[in-house]
Amino acid sequence: MINNINLSIVIVNYKNYTLTQKCIKSVLETVKNINYEIIVIDNNSPNDSYEQLSSGFKKVSNIKIIKNDKNVGFGGANNLGVEASKGEYILLLNPDIIVLDDAIEKMYNKINSDKEIGLISGKLLNDDYTIQYSCRRILPFNKFVACRTPLSKIVSSEKREKINDIYLMKDFDHNSTADVEWVMGACMMMHKDEFIKLGGFSKEYFMYFEDVDLCYKVRKYNKTVVYLHNAQMIHLHNQESKKRINKMTFVHLQSMIKFYKKYYLNKF
Repeated sequence: MINNINLSIVIVNYKNYTLTQKCIKSVLETVKNINYEIIVIDNNSPNDSYEQLSSGFKKVSNIKIIKNDKNVGFGGANNLGVEASKGEYILLLNPDIIVLDDAIEKMYNKINSDKEIGLISGKLLNDDYTIQYSCRRILPFNKFVACRTPLSKIVSSEKREKINDIYLMKDFDHNSTADVEWVMGACMMMHKDEFIKLGGFSKEYFMYFEDVDLCYKVRKYNKTVVYLHNAQMIHLHNQESKKRINKMTFVHLQSMIKFYKKYYLNKF
């Protein structure tokens, strides 16, 4: 039994237990100087994910596997993981993350030493170690539609690319640490009490934009959102799904409309 847990790492699994196992193993191999626990929420996978994860890590005392009886979405499952956690800080980690070196410890040491930081993330890399543009700007609604939705096809490629570069912060040196507007939800570390005080991931989003919303709330609370360049992780992001319009495209659009209606549309 671990006493005085510094960090609770929450991972949500849905169907792909093989990927989740790799993520967990990367955490176990790299985190050496923090008392931590890992909480895996299986989000009602329609396969034997729960059984595979439970049997695979049954001898690891600081790992807890919890099975949901229904799929409550990405944000909802993370919220349940935080509720079950005992750490002072929480790290919300996607199952398609491979932690490199001491990335988690660098993030923990940074946020623990600077009380102005409300949320911190690391540098996400593609599997070929190229930069993944994981820290981003919040665009005005019309510009977001022009570059990040199916309607972008009616905008000239030159204009679309220019707006997209601003959105992805391609003008920013990703080899430097900075306060940013928002970071992708694949890797987010916060003080647990502050996450709860802000209401966690907002319940109106089943998937997508819960990360943008959380970062917005952190900054509204007069805390900073920090991109830590020397805390590196590989993010095996599914690029293929971005090339086609499918069910999740419409889920993304619904979440986008909810976010802008909640915070911005009355300003235009």
